[in-house]
Amino acid sequence: MAKSLRSKSKLRAKSVKRKGEFAAFVNERTARLAERARALAEKQKAEKSEDAMEEEDKPEEKAPAESLKNVKTSGLKNTSRIRKRGLKKRGHTKFWT
Repeated sequence: MAKSLRSKSKLRAKSVKRKGEFAAFVNERTARLAERARALAEKQKAEKSEDAMEEEDKPEEKAPAESLKNVKTSGLKNTSRIRKRGLKKRGHTKFWT
C-alpha cells in the first residue's frame, strides 16, 4: 500500500542501505580522495621549495623589466564592432522610389 517515496517503509529501507551496503563504498572513496589530496599537497610543497631554491641561486634580473614602457589601458579599444561602425557610411540616406 505504501508506494510513495516518502512513505516510512521506503525511507527506512533507503536508510538501511545507506548505512550498510553503501557505507563501505563511501568510506573507501573518501579515503582514496584524501590520499590523492595529500599526495598533491606534498607535490606542490616540493615544487614550491625547489622554486625557492632556484630563485636564491639566480641573481635578480629586474633591470629589463624596469626599462619597459608603461602600457596604456585607457582610451578606445580597437574592437571589431567599433571598426565596423567606423566603416559604415553615415549621414547618407537613400530612398528607392
